[in-house]
Amino acid sequence: MIYRTSAVFLLLLIITLSAGVSIEPRCRCSGVESRRVGKLIERVELFPPNAHCAHTELIATLKHSGKQICLDTKAHWVMKVIERIMANRSP
Repeated sequence: MIYRTSAVFLLLLIITLSAGVSIEPRCRCSGVESRRVGKLIERVELFPPNAHCAHTELIATLKHSGKQICLDTKAHWVMKVIERIMANRSP
């Protein structure tokens, strides 16, 4: 009976912990886009380095298709986008 109660408790604990946590086990981007697509971008998300990915990732959502692409953070025009994002985040 104790084992059954422990198993149920453990299962509920795992479900509770995993429900609110979304951990990416690896980098989100496998390839990057370096050509200029600035006018096609609707939204940009910046993901700083973390325990699962050693480099900064910049994911852009395109206006008309909703497609998400990873931007090359070393491209000059992308660096400008990152600077604007960081400037807007500062109070």
